[in-house]
Amino acid sequence: MHPTLSATLAAFRPAGPPGAEVRERRRRLADFVRSCEDRVHHAPASERQRMRELLGWDDASLHRFINSPMLVHSSTHVAMNAFAPMLTFPWFCLRLMTRGEAGTDAGGASHLRTLLTHNNLSDNRWKPHVWWRRDTRGRLVRVPLFSKQPRFKHQILLAQPVPDIDPDEPGMTDTDREALHLARHATNYAYFAMLYRLALERRAGLHLPHATVEIPLDLMNVHSLDRRSLPLWREAMYDHRLTLRVIGDDLELREADRAEAARLPAPDPHDARTTLICPNYLNLWHSYRLGLSATIGTERMAGYEAAMADTLAPFLDRIGESEPFPQFLGMSKVDLDAVAPLPEGLLAELREAGGRPSFPLYLATHGERLLPALDRMLSDAPRAHADVLTRRLPEPVAP
Repeated sequence: MHPTLSATLAAFRPAGPPGAEVRERRRRLADFVRSCEDRVHHAPASERQRMRELLGWDDASLHRFINSPMLVHSSTHVAMNAFAPMLTFPWFCLRLMTRGEAGTDAGGASHLRTLLTHNNLSDNRWKPHVWWRRDTRGRLVRVPLFSKQPRFKHQILLAQPVPDIDPDEPGMTDTDREALHLARHATNYAYFAMLYRLALERRAGLHLPHATVEIPLDLMNVHSLDRRSLPLWREAMYDHRLTLRVIGDDLELREADRAEAARLPAPDPHDARTTLICPNYLNLWHSYRLGLSATIGTERMAGYEAAMADTLAPFLDRIGESEPFPQFLGMSKVDLDAVAPLPEGLLAELREAGGRPSFPLYLATHGERLLPALDRMLSDAPRAHADVLTRRLPEPVAP
């Protein structure tokens, strides 16, 4: 008999209470994000606490993050849209935290999400140049956000302005209106889309209260490459063929050679344009060094994640760091049509508009019923609705 998806998720074990060094890393990161809130948003004082609770930068969320024995991690690209299977990552993280059960007590578990904000406008997996939503009549609305002209397509989202979207325009659903009122305080498009999606996910019940900390990947880079750490990391990187990327005057990412990198100052935490971006493996290491219990990804990540240890070993030896790699949950597909189908009329409109089923459409269609619909996958075998790949901690040896 095949195990259920619930049993598969329940087999992921907590890494345990963080040691002193890891706890201190988490604490420094928590202090850092609170010190540079103005980089991400300009919410007025009256909405500052609400914004902190949305991001997980409030005292309760950060305290839980610092001390969590079960820290799960996800890192998808940012955009106004989110497509399967990536749109289900918050749900999978939620159920990893609750050990596979559809309950609410996560026993101190926490979700660290590091959305990738340096993707560009030609990111076809997320289509950030356009937004698909439903209006109050249930009809599809296609909202163009940025030009698709070739000279713009490689510009990164972190360097784009906040779109001119009126949250109160006729036909806007209450859910979208509420999310946009918060997101409009963002300082650029990447953070705008991040806040919008997070608000929708919170509305859908995909995050436990005070149990998700959202730290965009550019901020993870800035924190790791501060004035104290940058010289050592930079030398170790270029000694081992790992290259920093910078945001050029054309708003595109480009690689910096060793000579240029040696002249670069540490990035300014308050100025996103000064961000230095590490290679992909190191971008994952920013989170791995925080003592993760589990990380989640797609089939692409499954293809390279296992090779990271050998690639990073000489770099980590040079900077004097070593943390166990977390358990891994990967997936190549999730069949949402089986548990949360969209109306055929809406799908026909999507096909005509060149769109794909996206998280805002699922939430607008199912509302508070979306979480119970996803939870129905727990009682079936994993392959009934999702192709998953797991790498778990070995079972402890009995004394």
